[in-house]
Amino acid sequence: MEQLQAVQQVDRYVHERRTTDQRFVGWGIYFFLLSWVTLGIYVIVMFYRRLNRADLFRNRRMHYYNAVIDASKQYAEEHGQYDAAHDDLNDLRRFVKERFEDDHKPIKAGLSLFLSFITLGIYGCIATYRLMRFWWQIQLTEQDFYDKLSVTWTKLGIIRYPVTFEPVPALNRSFGMHFLLSFVTLGIYGIVWDYQLHTDPEKLYPEVHSTEDTILNALRNIGPALPQ
Repeated sequence: MEQLQAVQQVDRYVHERRTTDQRFVGWGIYFFLLSWVTLGIYVIVMFYRRLNRADLFRNRRMHYYNAVIDASKQYAEEHGQYDAAHDDLNDLRRFVKERFEDDHKPIKAGLSLFLSFITLGIYGCIATYRLMRFWWQIQLTEQDFYDKLSVTWTKLGIIRYPVTFEPVPALNRSFGMHFLLSFVTLGIYGIVWDYQLHTDPEKLYPEVHSTEDTILNALRNIGPALPQ
């Protein structure tokens, strides 16, 4: 029963993506219609929503990773393999904790919006930099997590072949270069940049969701421990 509950916890955070991994209104409608109709107010709304989307995704990933580790630990204990997997699982949990404390700190959309107002937009640049950095670096964490998990799961006999995640290279962009190009083109390149900020997360969602489904199916398919 405890193994079932552990798998259900993973399932919970997988299905949370229906509300956290948001796809916004089409960029063309937002930029050429809604932003003008609302006299620029919707631009502020979208700035907040983009930052909040990153925070929601971050929180879901953190809970999902820990739920997968808990399910792995429960499986190892029920099958008498915990001693063999103890160090690997502890290292994996430590890896997740360090990444989210050091590299994936929350952007805090509400606070970032407030600071952007009182600094006349200066903090908005900082928040945008953090947003761009987040969508690239969370992919590296995803890749490292599955590499480490695959080693542990292979030892436990949960899988025969590694679970892989491929980052989207297009999301590895330079904030400084985008800022400079926007400046020298008198804002024209800023339109391209805005489109990228609007659509970048949607490029990685399919790979993230596919890998999550692989993990969840593997956990659902492992058999219960045989009675001693």
